[in-house]
Amino acid sequence: MAFSLSLGRGAKQAFTLLAAFLLSVAIIYFDVLAMGGAMGENSPVQLSQAILVLGSAAFFALGARTNSDQRGYLLLVATLFLCMFVRENDGLLDGIVHGFWLVPVLIIAVAGGGAVIYNRATLRGPAHQHAQDGSFWILAVGFLQLVVFSRLFGSGLLWDQVPGQHDLEAAKTIVQESTELVSYSLIFLGSYLSHKYRYGKS
Repeated sequence: MAFSLSLGRGAKQAFTLLAAFLLSVAIIYFDVLAMGGAMGENSPVQLSQAILVLGSAAFFALGARTNSDQRGYLLLVATLFLCMFVRENDGLLDGIVHGFWLVPVLIIAVAGGGAVIYNRATLRGPAHQHAQDGSFWILAVGFLQLVVFSRLFGSGLLWDQVPGQHDLEAAKTIVQESTELVSYSLIFLGSYLSHKYRYGKS
């Protein structure tokens, strides 16, 4: 897979990638050492996850506003990330009614889906164009790590087999939430770089 990266641009992306990992570790350490590591809804790790995915949605929404020739694809990604943001705040929304997060997600999905269909002529081409750029693959790795690795690794099916697993509940939470934070950091970095380099156009 060819990445359209010059040596200078590749070095900058490698540096920012390193910074994303280090920042994630710093937030995790702060949560565990200063906040007790419970990683509940209002913990630094959970709040950081929500901010990162909201920021990712904002980059694509801004791109959709300013790039009419890529609008359908960018709206699709922005809609996905906005739904993920709502899902990350399900605990807060459950204070209204349990499972209430589904209501705003459905509203966002329907509205975003309608906008994507309206702009469907700018969906496939820009998606293919973006996939040729290195920023896309940073984003894609973060997304796949979040929806595949993190979900499978954090599954009770795995942890229930660990000897003394009743004593590992806190460790399981820290590992799973930390993996999600790193994933969201990669998604945010990929989204930022995608916006910076015009989603593969430059």
